[in-house]
Amino acid sequence: MIPDALRTPPGGKPWLLYGLLGASALFNLALFVAWGSGPTETVVAPTVQAIGEDTTVSNPAVPPDQVPPLPRAQGVGQTPGTEVFSGVVTRSLSATFQEAVVESPAALSAVYTRLFAWDVDMRRDLHKGDVVDVLYEQPDNAEPLVIAARLHLNPGSGKETTFAAYRFQAPGDAYPSYWDKTGQEVPRRLIDGPVVDYEQITSLLKDRPTHKGMDFKTNIGTPILTPRAGVVTRTNWNHAANGNCVEVRFTDGVLAKFLHLNENTVKEGQRLTAGAEVGKSGNTGHSTGPHLHYQIERGSTVLDPIAYHGTLRRQLQPEAMESFVARVAEFEAQLEGRVATR
Repeated sequence: MIPDALRTPPGGKPWLLYGLLGASALFNLALFVAWGSGPTETVVAPTVQAIGEDTTVSNPAVPPDQVPPLPRAQGVGQTPGTEVFSGVVTRSLSATFQEAVVESPAALSAVYTRLFAWDVDMRRDLHKGDVVDVLYEQPDNAEPLVIAARLHLNPGSGKETTFAAYRFQAPGDAYPSYWDKTGQEVPRRLIDGPVVDYEQITSLLKDRPTHKGMDFKTNIGTPILTPRAGVVTRTNWNHAANGNCVEVRFTDGVLAKFLHLNENTVKEGQRLTAGAEVGKSGNTGHSTGPHLHYQIERGSTVLDPIAYHGTLRRQLQPEAMESFVARVAEFEAQLEGRVATR
């Protein structure tokens, strides 16, 4: 109901009413133009789904004498289950992978994204017309295993850039990792991180706002270390969710949390030197696979382990390069065979 004073104010025209009606008309016109123009095309990367928390289960510890051995080195050559996919990005990365012959295209897209996350922001750097190539295996009841992958940004232009990653187990390593053609490791490693032997960092702090740590995929029973000297402040709090867990206050005041352990090897109040073992990695609590959740905080602020620790990239030793180069040639031949038919 519009007041009479606005309809016919004393001694003049209803300017206030005219102003209100004009503003309303402009607002509706803006909405119409925005709606009529339709949504702009954007290339969206999938949310990286990492091994991590799952509120529907609470896993018990595995008895030490039943801890499984390290898995066999997969992805070391052509096998009957190996597939090759090559595609041109149109609407989004996840939509591009829908054409792949795989049990879960979304999972393959997420694994691929995770591999190049150290160098490429898939939400900002990926564009229509970019090309993805991937050689992978599909193990039973597991996420796809990428053996070799390439990402071609701005192909055919002066800004063309290619990123590549090849799965290879360096001498002395417990797990295969990913390396570029020069023998430099593609994923970065924390300097003095909490675990030496791990297969992959499956989640970074920036991946999901609700995830407050970094996840290291590693076999049950892997030694977990405190990167800094400190004091154990508590263990096994909120056990149903965190599983076996340890909290250490570093000497600089930072609080570190190690979750989902198979067993703890320290006690509350114990003083630790840098590099001391705090437990064995596991799959306890709300966890969907064996991994370490590592979280660091200063007061109420969650810190990024990358910024706190710093990172490095390893280089394959010269004695490993001959075998690596031969392996890359095998992978490239398999990739090119599929690309030629794209």
